[in-house]
Amino acid sequence: MEKYLNFRDNFDITITCASGVEKALKSELKRLGYEDAPAINGALTFNGGMLDIARCNLFLRTADRVYIKVADFSADTFDLLFDGVKSVRWEDFIPPSAKIIVNGKCVKSKLFAISVCQSIVKKAIVDRLSKKYNQRLYETGAEYGVEFSIFKDQVSLYINTSGVGLHKRGYRDLVGIAPIRETLASAMILLSDFYYKNPFLDPFCGSGTIAIESARIAMNIAGGINRRFAFNDWDNFDKKYYDLAREEALDKENRSIKTEFFASDIDPKAIKLAKRHAERAGVADKIRFSVCDVKNVTCPLSNGTIVTNPPYGERVFDREQAKECNISLGKLYKSLDNWSAFVITSANSFSKDFGKKPDKERKLYNSNRECKFYYYYKNKQN
Repeated sequence: MEKYLNFRDNFDITITCASGVEKALKSELKRLGYEDAPAINGALTFNGGMLDIARCNLFLRTADRVYIKVADFSADTFDLLFDGVKSVRWEDFIPPSAKIIVNGKCVKSKLFAISVCQSIVKKAIVDRLSKKYNQRLYETGAEYGVEFSIFKDQVSLYINTSGVGLHKRGYRDLVGIAPIRETLASAMILLSDFYYKNPFLDPFCGSGTIAIESARIAMNIAGGINRRFAFNDWDNFDKKYYDLAREEALDKENRSIKTEFFASDIDPKAIKLAKRHAERAGVADKIRFSVCDVKNVTCPLSNGTIVTNPPYGERVFDREQAKECNISLGKLYKSLDNWSAFVITSANSFSKDFGKKPDKERKLYNSNRECKFYYYYKNKQN
């Protein structure tokens, strides 16, 4: 079998993201040139090829994973599920040496036993490929993750091209207390009014994720530039497409920006960890980290943006301490000259504690916890 012979040139690509992040992801895709990607249930789908798979994995900051969508069909019995899976042209994507890993979910469907569905999907794929390749599948090669979703008896089948989630940028090797995912941090920044030429501040920086992602966005450093993806190990994925996408990403970087980034936290251990992560992320020279209580944070610069994730009073501080942090954050915002603030929190009393009604709010999820993302736009007369 000729190398790359069986990888179809054109197919549906599905990008998933966390609930509430669809707008940011859609904007990212539009900037990459993918205009026609409607958002349905936290996923965006469009038609593309191998180069698009490589570009989306490398560039997208707010996506969870990039999938090849291979089929949709109805099934309310195990026999129908088996037949539907077996009818798919898996040979267009999966070589005979592949190690096939199946995962999935069932929601509001007659087929609800996930482990049984996994077994049936795997058996149907292996049965089809064994016959197509006229050989037994030993599964000694690269891993191909197949995922199924059964919602109201409608089956969707995908191949995971990313591998581990795209929030795994590669720079955060040690985890602090209550860390925010890199994808959510990027979404918050992209949903804010942050402009790469204006100063940036995170007064509750923890292990540094929001500040690091803001610097990487400003410098146009691709989200996945320092990691590998599942497709990198696939023999039937032409390496030239990844090389082209990576070359494009490196060409677009702008490491000469003069933007000033400030990040502080009351915990010295958190700041030490933040500096380590910034170094690994390639932005250590751009961010001024400091150990500082939010009550004492000052900034002489004007026309900047705060994006932050203050303590919720659960894993960090108690509720009364968290309330005091929100009060202090409100005072900081009012003291700054023409700054905006964008804050994610699960505290229901946040706007009252902050001392100002938000201009806008959006529902987001931080580690599966429902939160609100508050928008406070620039106003010289705070």
